[in-house]
Amino acid sequence: MSSLFAAPREQFFWPHPEFWTVAVSGAAWAAMLAHTWRHAHRLTIGEELQYWLLMVVAMMFPFVLDTVRHVAEFSLWSRRHRAIALFLTGYLAPWLVLGVMVSVLRRFDWAHHGLSTAAAFVLAAFWLRTSLRRRAEVACHRRFPLAPEGWRANRDALRFGSAIGVSCLASCWPLMIACALSGHALVAMAGGFAVSAQERWYFRPRRVRAMQLTLSLAAFYAITALV
Repeated sequence: MSSLFAAPREQFFWPHPEFWTVAVSGAAWAAMLAHTWRHAHRLTIGEELQYWLLMVVAMMFPFVLDTVRHVAEFSLWSRRHRAIALFLTGYLAPWLVLGVMVSVLRRFDWAHHGLSTAAAFVLAAFWLRTSLRRRAEVACHRRFPLAPEGWRANRDALRFGSAIGVSCLASCWPLMIACALSGHALVAMAGGFAVSAQERWYFRPRRVRAMQLTLSLAAFYAITALV
């Protein structure tokens, strides 16, 4: 009986080595959803950083699945999951640096006000229109050569991940800061994810719609704060 299920399972998992990246992202979404349902309280810097990283995993990992698949395909079969793990570790490194700074900012009272969240979303909307942001978006799709084995393979996977992480951070930093200033609210995260999807999951990026969605989030938080 087990052999009947083994073949379909292998046929799915072998050509889709990124499957566990999807699972990790889904678990992060579940953790953030549980976080939003809890009673709101002022978090420590460590807790802020923890939820920042969970937010990055939840929102950003789905957008690098093609790159994760590339890492697996250009790695030896016996070490492709190790290469994926090293790539994702490198990818999170620049986000960790920004997360430390954002976690410190969250110690100030103004960083918990809805108008601060609204202002960050306005900044994110205008950042979408800049040439620097467009270049960073293109750089998110770069491909690096990877050594097949040994310490060079580990180094290349880490370096590739950090390079893509820096590019994605340069592309999305105002949007992610806005989500953090909202207290990692589900509305902000879901809206921010939808904004990123407008440019990542379409053949022709829908920048106008992404800008409209971002300004809508800004208006929502501004109205909520004023009311």
